[in-house]
Amino acid sequence: MKSTIIFTVIFLNTLLSYGQKQHLEPATFYVGGGLENYYRNLNTLCYEGMSGYPYARFIAIPSFSKEYAFSIEKNNKEYFVISITLTESYWRAKKKDSVKFESKKNKIDENIYTKIGCLFQLLARQTKSYSDEYHGLDGESYYFLITDNNGEIKIGKTWSPDDNSLMGRLIKISNDLYSFGNGNKVSIAEINNEIDKLIIDFEK
Repeated sequence: MKSTIIFTVIFLNTLLSYGQKQHLEPATFYVGGGLENYYRNLNTLCYEGMSGYPYARFIAIPSFSKEYAFSIEKNNKEYFVISITLTESYWRAKKKDSVKFESKKNKIDENIYTKIGCLFQLLARQTKSYSDEYHGLDGESYYFLITDNNGEIKIGKTWSPDDNSLMGRLIKISNDLYSFGNGNKVSIAEINNEIDKLIIDFEK
């Protein structure tokens, strides 16, 4: 009986920790075939007219709803969160040319701009491959794009992390930044505090 309980606890702990990966996995949009066209077109259309070297960018790809994204940009010594919302799912659209990519932006100060950059650079440095690459049939895939200190564009991904994991907290911050860029009532001071705490926890 005791051994059964121990096995059950270990099994449940394994299930609870599954998906709670502590780092992003390396990703590429050059995957071949129609899927490559999807990723590359989505990336191009989301960030059309922006810098070719991403400072800090995020794309969310849900299984059953439309994609959304943000980019952190600097323009004439001003700093912005630019949020991109699609009129419909680009993946599911029968006529992809009809999908509109609507952008809104909200100003941030240099401090939060720098803090976001520090977080994304840390994500790039800690990105690593996992042996158990599992992705379900539903959920959401999240992609993070950054230009590292060597001038190389890096892409990291995570898939439907647990809300309380490091990756889950990262997604919460990213969704809040997206919402802020859209002009919603989101506390940028709270986002700043959450970034501070997440950076500390990533560096432990």
